[in-house]
Order: sequence, then C-alpha cells, then structure tokens
Amino acid sequence: MSFIPVEINSEYFSYERLVDNNNEFSLRRFAAIHNAEGITDYFRNQAMKDENDNSVRNYLVKLKGTEVLIGCFSLKNGSIPYNEKSIELKFSKETKLVPGIELVNIALNDYSLKIIKQFDKKVGRNIFYDIIQPVVKHISEETGVKVLYLFAANSKLANYYKTWGFYPVDDKSFNARLNEDWQSEYSQDCIFMYKPIVEISY
Repeated sequence: MSFIPVEINSEYFSYERLVDNNNEFSLRRFAAIHNAEGITDYFRNQAMKDENDNSVRNYLVKLKGTEVLIGCFSLKNGSIPYNEKSIELKFSKETKLVPGIELVNIALNDYSLKIIKQFDKKVGRNIFYDIIQPVVKHISEETGVKVLYLFAANSKLANYYKTWGFYPVDDKSFNARLNEDWQSEYSQDCIFMYKPIVEISY
C-alpha cells in the first residue's frame, strides 16, 4: 500500500489510492455517469500523470470486499482567500490566503449503475460523508487545513452540493477574481463553493 488508509465507517464501500493494486487497469471499466466525458477522460488519460508529478491524489471507491468500481474522486491541496471573521468569503483588508483541500472530481461509475441503483441511499452523498470527509479531516489533523472547496459545473450541481454543507459565494467580484486569477482551465466558469473544516466531523 502506498499510504495508510483512514478508518472509515461505510457499510457498503471501501477506497484505495489509484496507484495501488493495479487500479489503473480498473479505470478501463470506468465511465462517469450523466455522460460526464470530461471526468471520464481525466481518470482514463490524465489521472496517473497527475499522480506521478504530485499534482493530485486520486482514489477509487469499490463495493466492499470486491473489485467492483463504484466511483472515483480526486483531492489536491491549494490556498484560497478567506475571511475568518465571516462565514461569507469576500475580499477585504482582513482577507488572507489560507490552506485548503480541493475536491477536484467526484463521479460514480456508469458501468456499475445497476448496482448503484440497488442502494436505498444516495451513493454519492454516502461516499462524501463516509469516505471523503474522514480523509479530509485526517489530512487537516496532520497538516493544518482550513477549508474544503470545490468548483460546481453548474447551478443544479451547486444546489446539490449545498445539501452536503457547501456554501456558495454571493460576492460577484469574488467569483470574477477566482475566474480571472485562480481557477484552472479545467474549472473555468464553474461555481466556487466551500465548507469550513470545523464543520466536518466523522
């Protein structure tokens, strides 16, 4: 194993690093649901390259005790402008860069959709709460992290991520600044959202 897995309490799922257990070959049976071709292409063609140059850490979620690939997610470290005296992010003299973790990708596997639909719970939400949050919390305890953040591809996804405890930023100048100065080409024109680490428990 390339790392010591964080103990998680998921009843149905386990997770592994992409670089372990020949997982790169497992991605041949991965296609993101909802025809998200960009994410499919990322995991099939770019994920291992990003692993090798230490840009991102990619994880595979499997049906517990099997090699059935349920989904994938990616995390990477970054810094964002953050005003600690307000829950709302905005630019002011009190704004400073603080360490964060970006949830770069999260996607379920279309090849396993029949299995996913058998669960009586939302699998993506379950993976976020039972796997991603404990991993992020563990990282924050080891290195010091203030915020978990992501870039939602559209308003429908942004509304969904609100149910996971993520906040949008209403300040238009803030979002414009992010688009101009910070967002990568991959996340251009997406909706920035964040969740303070202090609100994450497991």
